[in-house]
Amino acid sequence: MSTDYFHCRESFLALPGVREVSNGQYRFALAPGPTQDYLAEHFAEVDAMIRDGNRAKASVTSSAAVCAIPGGEKIFVKRNGVSSLKFVVRYFFLPARVFRAALAAVRVEEAGVPTPRVFAVGEKRRAHFLLAGYLITEAMDACDLMSYVIDRPDAPAGMPAVIREAARVAAALHNHGFYHGDLKLVNLYRTADDAPCGVWDLDSAQIFPDEVPHPLVVRELGRIVSSILIFAEQNPAFPDDFFDLNRIVQDLTEAYSAASKTAAPAASEVMAAAHTHWLSKRKLRFDYGGQTS
Repeated sequence: MSTDYFHCRESFLALPGVREVSNGQYRFALAPGPTQDYLAEHFAEVDAMIRDGNRAKASVTSSAAVCAIPGGEKIFVKRNGVSSLKFVVRYFFLPARVFRAALAAVRVEEAGVPTPRVFAVGEKRRAHFLLAGYLITEAMDACDLMSYVIDRPDAPAGMPAVIREAARVAAALHNHGFYHGDLKLVNLYRTADDAPCGVWDLDSAQIFPDEVPHPLVVRELGRIVSSILIFAEQNPAFPDDFFDLNRIVQDLTEAYSAASKTAAPAASEVMAAAHTHWLSKRKLRFDYGGQTS
């Protein structure tokens, strides 16, 4: 698997057991499994599923809902719209990027990291112009780590485990040439406090034939660090002495090094990335070594 965006749709269709269906403006690839027959009959109703389901997300460019289907299965249905003329032109030639996310899920599973199972992926086009991309996955009974850090009064005591798990997941992905692209706490989840972390929201993923380039590893770890500090500031249970950028980076890079096939980036690199790209651009209680905006 590679970052060949032109052929990601064909690559997904070539996976064992995948079935292609179309109806009017809708064209879908259905993965083998318990939902394939149902979705083969109802995939063109995907917009109604989002409208009538238990809404999980709604924004200008994307929306999602959890829907129950016959047999008791719950599915997560996500729609990505086209946000600008630039994207209309770009995706005239490219498959919707949900196909990249579906392929990325395969690589995540190969890395031994949990991720929601992909049931279907598709797009809606009018005269070859992309109107929307759709991804249908299993609905997870899980809590993202952002919610854990922000909402739980016992979160400070659990942070060493959170940091170790975030580092382990990042190392496992990088060991398999996988760069998530937005590995903040909201995109890491657990089904229980003592369960291993999984990862979702793979839209920004990049897949490399060998190692993930060093600058991207630095950026990925910096993103994790920044999200830990940004979200922890929203929970009054965290004491002031928790907000030590140097200590958090040291803990993260040590855990990453223990799980990685290659040496972890220098702590100074990760600190610089966290501060430059995220921490310095938010109005926060602490400046973490630089001026906040």
